[in-house]
Amino acid sequence: MTAIDLGMPLAAAASPRVPEKRPAFKLRVWLCDLTYTQQAVSAETMPQAVAGLATHVGTVMDVQHTPRIFKFPEDLATALENEGAPDVIGFSHYIWNAHVSIAFARVIKEQCPRTVVVMGGPHYPILRADQVTFWHQRLAGATDFYIDGEGEIAFADLLLHLNSKPAATVRDTIPGVHSLTADRREVFTPRPRKRIHDLAEVPSPYLAGLLDTFFERGGVPTITTTRGCPFACDFCTEGQGYFSKVAKRPRDEVEAELHYIGAKMAPLVRAGTSRNELLITDSNFGMFPEDKHTCQVIAECQKRYGWPRVVNVTTGKNQRERVLDAVAQVPGTISLSGSVQSLDPNVLAAVHRKNISTEKMMEIALQSAQAGTPSYSEVILALPNDSKKKHFDSLRGLMAARFDRLNMFQLTLLPSSEMYARAYREKWGLGTKWRVMPRCFGKYTVLGKEVRTAELDEVCVELPNLSYDEYRECRVMDLLVSSLYNGGVFGTIVAVLRAHRIEPMTWLEECLSQWHGPQMETVLDDFLWETDEQLWDNREDLMRYAAANVDRYISGDLGNNLLYTYRMRMISEALEDLADVAERAALAVLRRAGVAKGGASLVARVVREGAAYHRLKLSQVFMADPPAELSQVAAFDIDLLLDDARAGAESPDMRRYRLSARIDRHFVLTDRQRSTLRTYVGQMGATAAGIGWLLTKVRMPDIVREVRTSAGYGSSDAEPSRSDAVTP
Repeated sequence: MTAIDLGMPLAAAASPRVPEKRPAFKLRVWLCDLTYTQQAVSAETMPQAVAGLATHVGTVMDVQHTPRIFKFPEDLATALENEGAPDVIGFSHYIWNAHVSIAFARVIKEQCPRTVVVMGGPHYPILRADQVTFWHQRLAGATDFYIDGEGEIAFADLLLHLNSKPAATVRDTIPGVHSLTADRREVFTPRPRKRIHDLAEVPSPYLAGLLDTFFERGGVPTITTTRGCPFACDFCTEGQGYFSKVAKRPRDEVEAELHYIGAKMAPLVRAGTSRNELLITDSNFGMFPEDKHTCQVIAECQKRYGWPRVVNVTTGKNQRERVLDAVAQVPGTISLSGSVQSLDPNVLAAVHRKNISTEKMMEIALQSAQAGTPSYSEVILALPNDSKKKHFDSLRGLMAARFDRLNMFQLTLLPSSEMYARAYREKWGLGTKWRVMPRCFGKYTVLGKEVRTAELDEVCVELPNLSYDEYRECRVMDLLVSSLYNGGVFGTIVAVLRAHRIEPMTWLEECLSQWHGPQMETVLDDFLWETDEQLWDNREDLMRYAAANVDRYISGDLGNNLLYTYRMRMISEALEDLADVAERAALAVLRRAGVAKGGASLVARVVREGAAYHRLKLSQVFMADPPAELSQVAAFDIDLLLDDARAGAESPDMRRYRLSARIDRHFVLTDRQRSTLRTYVGQMGATAAGIGWLLTKVRMPDIVREVRTSAGYGSSDAEPSRSDAVTP
C-alpha cells in the first residue's frame, strides 16, 4: 500500500466504499492533539487519532487544503500568529489535555469569532444533565461543537454542513454533534452516532504522510488494530454499552503501516534520538486471530529495522491461549497483562468487573515467564466496597500468581464513566479530592495572550470501609511494592521466600513494620507529606492555585507522580537502607517459619548475598557519570536461582545454588544501556520525577547493570553435600 495523498483519487482508492465523485471542500481545517511540553513532553505519542479524522475526510470530500496536524502548543501558537486562524479548528479532549485545549480554543474564539471550534474525545459526561453542566462550567465561550462518541464520520458530516451553510444552522441535526443554544441556556444533544463497524473507513494517517514530521521530534508511534471493548467496567470510558462491539482494521493496512513506521524509526533509533517503542491502543490485544499476524509483522520489523524493542499494549482478558500464542511471536517485547483491579468478589460485583480465576492467572504468569515474556497486573485503590485489607489481599494474590510487576492506581472518576454520576457517588459513598496531573501543566502565549493552565483529576480517597488514614497506609504499601518487588528488583529474596512457601506480601508487610534507616525514613515521610499536600477539596480553588504557581510545577517543586518519583528516590537516595530492610525483613519472616535460624546458615547467606547482588545492579546507574563496573565476591549461583524462579521451581535446598568455589562477580553498565538511559533522560528529564517516569517505560534489564563473572559457575546440578542440612 502506498502513501495516501488527501484530495487525490488515491484517497478514494483506500476504501472500496468511497464514491468516485466527492464534493469539493475548500475550508481550511487544523486538527490539534495538544500536549504539555515545558517540563517534559507529557503525552509522547503520535497524534494518530486526530490525523485519522483527516484521512476519513479525504475519503468523502475532495479536500482542497490538506488538514494540518498540531501536537505541540508552541507550534500552534506560532501558526496562529503568522497565518491567522483557520476556518475550522478541532481539538482532542482527553483527561491529559482538556484544559489546555479549552484555553487555546477560548482565545481563538475571542479573537477570531468566525473560526468554528470543535472538540471531541472521551473526557465528556455520559448523562445529559451532566453534559449540560459540563458545557456551562467548561465549554461555553470556547467551543461551538462537541463530538460525542467516535469522531470520524460525525466530524466529516459536520464539515460537509459547514462547507455550504453557517455554523448557526447546525442545531441538533447531526447525530453525535452537540452544541450550546444561542441563549446558552440549553444544549443540543442529538441521538448518538452509530459506531464504525469496519475501520477500513479510516485510512492510515501514517501511509498518508500526515505524521511524518513527528518522527524527527521524538514521538512514540501509536497504532490501533481494533476499537471497542466487550467488558463493562464502571470505572472505564469503554465500559458503556456504546463501545461493547469490537471493530477491526484491515490486516494488510496494519502490516503496511508497521513497515512504514519501522523504516522511519530505524535511523532515529540508531542515532539514539527516538525511543525504541511502539504503543498499540487496543483494549484487549491478542484475543483475536489477526493479532498473531500483527505480532509476526512486528517480529519482521525487529529484524529489518531494529524496532520496536518494547511494545506497550494491554493484552486481552480472555482467550489466554490465543494471547500467549500471539505474544510468543515477539519474546520479551510485550508484557502480558493480567489486570484485575481487585481480587475481592464484592468489589468486582460493585463495578461490574469479571476476572479470570486466580489459578488461571497463576498459569498465565508462569507460562509468560517460561516464554521469556514479562507479565504485569493492575490494581485500583478505593474502588466501591474496597478496604485496606481487600487492597492488601489483592496485592497478596497477584504476587502469589507470580506477576512480575503490579501497577497500582488510584480510582479516578472520569466524566465518561458510569462512576461520574452523582447517584453513583452517593450509592457507594465515594469521598473524592482533586489533584494536578503529573507533567500536565504549562504556560503559553496565544495571539498575544498568556495562557496558564493545568489538568486536574478527581480521585477517590475515602470509602465507608476505607478511612483516609488507611488510604495513606495503602499508598505506602504501594510504594514498597514498586520499590522492592516490581521488576524483580530484589528477585533473589523473593525466590528464597517462595522456595520456603512464604508469601512475598508477608515479607513486604514485615518491611513496612521494620526500622527503615534514616534515608529511607526521610523518603517515606516526604512521600506522605506530599500525598496530603497534593489533594484539594475544591476544583476551582486548585485550578486557581495551579495557574498562579505554574512555574513551581514546571520546575518540579509541585505536581509530581508520587509513586514514580519516590520509587526513584528510594533507589537513588536510600538504596543502602532499602537493601538493608529487604534483607532484615526476609530473615525475620524466614526465622518465624523455622528457617535461617543461624546467621551462618546457607539460607541466610543466600539472602544476604542476594540483597547485595540487587543493590549493586541498581547502584549509581542514574548518576551523570556512573562507575563503569562494580564487583562482588560470589558464593552462590544467583542466576540459577532466578532461572528456577522464572520456571516456578525454586528449591528450598540452598546447596543447589552453592558454587564449588568463590568467584568474582562484576556489575557492568554497558554502552547500550548508557545510550538507552541518555535517550530517555533526554526526553523525560534528569529529575527524580523524570527518571521515575522512565522506569515505567523501559525494561529493567535495559538499564540496570549486567552481571558478568570472571569464571564459570561450575556445575549447579550436583547432588547436595551430605554434610549440609537440607533446610539449614
